[in-house]
Amino acid sequence: MAVAQFLDGVSEEITDIRVMASKYDNARKTALIYISKPKADLNQVMSFRMRDEEGEITCRDIRSKHLNGKFIGLEISHEMISEAAWDRFYRFMKRLGYAS
Repeated sequence: MAVAQFLDGVSEEITDIRVMASKYDNARKTALIYISKPKADLNQVMSFRMRDEEGEITCRDIRSKHLNGKFIGLEISHEMISEAAWDRFYRFMKRLGYAS
């Protein structure tokens, strides 16, 4: 079972995912993962973990997003520097139900 979590036992619902490829290096890709209503206590968030039967992918680049001074969610940036890393991320997203 695939889960996306900031804290153990608190699964998050991913609102949106955007993947961008580098124009200079075809293997390098960045995924921006958006969570509009995080369930975890934001004071305890240190990393974002994506877990499935293959293991865990950990992201530490987490940004708070605001619009007109109001909190609208979190943005997690996950950089993949090889085709193997991209394939692993894609398999996780398929298991989570976000890839076709």
